[in-house]
Amino acid sequence: MKVLITGATGNLGSKVVEYLLVKLSVEEVVVGVRDDKSQKAMGYNKKGLEVRVADFEKKDTLITAFKDIDRVFVISTFGDYETVMRQHLNAVEAAKETNVKQIIYPSVTRSEENDFFLAVLHRAREIAIIESGIPYVILRNNWYIENELNTIQGCMDGAPWVTSAGEGKIGWVYRPDLAEAAANILVEDGHENNIYELSGENLTHQQFVDILNQVTGKEVPLVAVDDASFEKMLKDAGVPEAYHPMLVMTQKGIREGGLESTHSDLEFLLKRPATSLRQALIKLLITTK
Repeated sequence: MKVLITGATGNLGSKVVEYLLVKLSVEEVVVGVRDDKSQKAMGYNKKGLEVRVADFEKKDTLITAFKDIDRVFVISTFGDYETVMRQHLNAVEAAKETNVKQIIYPSVTRSEENDFFLAVLHRAREIAIIESGIPYVILRNNWYIENELNTIQGCMDGAPWVTSAGEGKIGWVYRPDLAEAAANILVEDGHENNIYELSGENLTHQQFVDILNQVTGKEVPLVAVDDASFEKMLKDAGVPEAYHPMLVMTQKGIREGGLESTHSDLEFLLKRPATSLRQALIKLLITTK
């Protein structure tokens, strides 16, 4: 069996490759990258991995990359709706034309019923995969704990934790757990045409900060504001204005329950307990220093 990981130089894709190499031989793992001359791509070459160019804007590169591949991990791309869907359909069509046997796609929590702004794009991409007729596994990943590292760093430097998410809850999840679950799916049988929800414990921002304080020994205060004040805080902090709408929409979506999970299949896929927020923060902030 041969599996290919697109986005293999990214944070999630590279961890999936790492876990796959524990389960499969070097010859069975192919990495897809946009730039095969990049430092990370060259690093894969040095490990003996086959590196293939997989540019979602260039369908011909995807057809070449997917040739003789049994299962492909199709990472989600970024951009406006038209761009994202064009790129995604290029990947789905290339998989169909090359007779890929299974697509594994990382989506977002409860995408079929979710009003969270990211869910609209993921829902459309899920539908495109399902309607292609190619066997699939959809992994609906919740919010990475790692997404909060910049905010945490600011708090360690003396800033408060500012949020307009109110009492909205998030099923924060440790990214390596998601990568390990994806790697398990890529090598196992019996998951065909399943959709899995992958989340951690549902927590408010205040509960996150409480655990952060316990782990670090700090006394980071949480400051609750409205969306307008949150956007002003972003401006005052020097965050580029182009990011403001997305960050404000994220807070609003959390407040409205967009990242609260109803259940999680993560432990089932990992075959072990998932990494808790406390454990993840210790790994990210303490043991990696």
